[in-house]
This record gives sequence, C-alpha cells and structure tokens, in this order.
Amino acid sequence: MKGKLKDDLMIMLKGYIIGSSMSVPGVSGSTMAILLGIYDRLISSISRFLKDIKGNVLFLLKFCIGAGAGICTLSFLIKWLLEKFPIPVSVFFLGAVVGGIPALYKKTKESPFRFSSGLYFLLGFIIVISIGFIPAGSIDISFDSGLTHYLMLLVTGVVIALALVLPGISTSHMLLVLGMYDAMLDAITKFDVVYIGILGVATLIGVFLITKPIEWILNSFPHQTYWMIIGFVLGSTYEIFRDKIVPAIPESADVLWWIGTVVMAVAALILGFMAIKALSRFQND
Repeated sequence: MKGKLKDDLMIMLKGYIIGSSMSVPGVSGSTMAILLGIYDRLISSISRFLKDIKGNVLFLLKFCIGAGAGICTLSFLIKWLLEKFPIPVSVFFLGAVVGGIPALYKKTKESPFRFSSGLYFLLGFIIVISIGFIPAGSIDISFDSGLTHYLMLLVTGVVIALALVLPGISTSHMLLVLGMYDAMLDAITKFDVVYIGILGVATLIGVFLITKPIEWILNSFPHQTYWMIIGFVLGSTYEIFRDKIVPAIPESADVLWWIGTVVMAVAALILGFMAIKALSRFQND
C-alpha cells in the first residue's frame, strides 16, 4: 500500500515539475519527462491505451493532475523569477538538463558506442538548434477566417502534439513560428471555448497518432533513438542560453556584477544538476 502511494505521489510530482517547466523557453515537457524517467511510460500508456483502459486512465489522470497543478501554480512563479533573475534561473534549468544526461546515457549501453552513435547524436542536436532559428510568425495562420481557419487549427494541433511528444522542441516556440501564440493567449483570456476546444481535440488526436510510431522506434532501435534524444536534449539548451542568458547580460556590467552573477550561476547549476539527478533515480518506466 505504501509502495503504491509513493508511486502515485511520484507520478503527480513529476507531472507537477513537467507542467511548471513548460513556461521556460527552450524546455519542452517531453524533455523534462525524459530527464525524470517517465517518458517511456507516458508514450506506452497513450499508444497502448485500449489494451489497459483502466490502468492507463488512472496513470494519465494522476500525471495530468500534477501537470495541471504545475501549470496553474509554479509556472507563474517561474515566469516571475525568469523576469527578475533570468541568469540564475536559466542556469538552474541548464544544470537540470546536464543532470539528466547520465540516466539517458545508461539507456544507450545495450550496445557499445560506435561511429553511427555520434552521427545520431549530431542529427538530433542539429535538428533542435535548426528549429530554434525558424523566425516567429514565419507561417502566420492566425488571421484566416471561416472553415479554412478551423482546418488550420487542426493542423496546428497536430504540430503542437509533435512538439509535446518530441523531446527538445519547445511548444511555445512552435506556436510563435505558426503565428498562433498571441491568438492562443487571446482565446484563453476571452474563454473562446470553440477555439480552444478544436485546438485541444486536434492536439489530442495528434498525440495519439504520433506516440505509436515513437514507441515502435524506441523499442526497435533503442540505442540509436536515445543517442538522438541526447542530441535533442543538449540542443535544447542553446535556446535557453541564446534567449535568456545572453540578453540578460548588461552592456555596462562591472566586476562586482560579474562576480555575484557567476557565484549565483554556479550555485544554480549545481542545484539544478543535483535536483534532477535525485529525481531521475525514481524511474517509472
């Protein structure tokens, strides 16, 4: 009984962390799910939903309760902290990413490292960095009207699902690329049920369509897939560095500012590393 309660609490805690971290630029929910050791179980529970409906519903419900709580509470605090202390907070998440790499590396050791492993890593790394260079609003579909607009909402939902499921791809960045970020925020503030409902259903359909092939790839080619995922995860740190750390450095920074910032950044890096490393021991896969 105690073991089951501990497992339930850990699922909700990991969901809470994943939900709250999604507000951080460059940090995708699936990246955090991988670092926390719950990604495989999430993919399996969705792709094999009909094989154990009760068990999968209970698992997803616990996870969603935690994620929803994280989005509604801690994400606002993280946004505020990013505005007030962008460098230490961003470096904390960099430390979290680095702290999760050893757990990912263990998953690649079913077969020895070879030249192709490095190629898969580079491919994942380059893909994520390349996506980060796509300009915001380069595919603007937010101002269409009528049936075309709602059809494009369905397409957007599938793209969002792809960003949610694939590690290292920021959902917020994909919304900006599609020109849907402001429209989405506007729909939420105005409680546009039709708009949010269509986008939500499309995203859900997309998630169910995408998870099955991803599970097959994970099971069929685990070594290659996890080397690519390591590339995804490390590549995602570039966006954090570019969009949050570099712009926060003042042009007139003096020696005292640099000393204080470096000390806080090192402490945040170590804290993020230790926090994710501790949580990643509780593998739920």
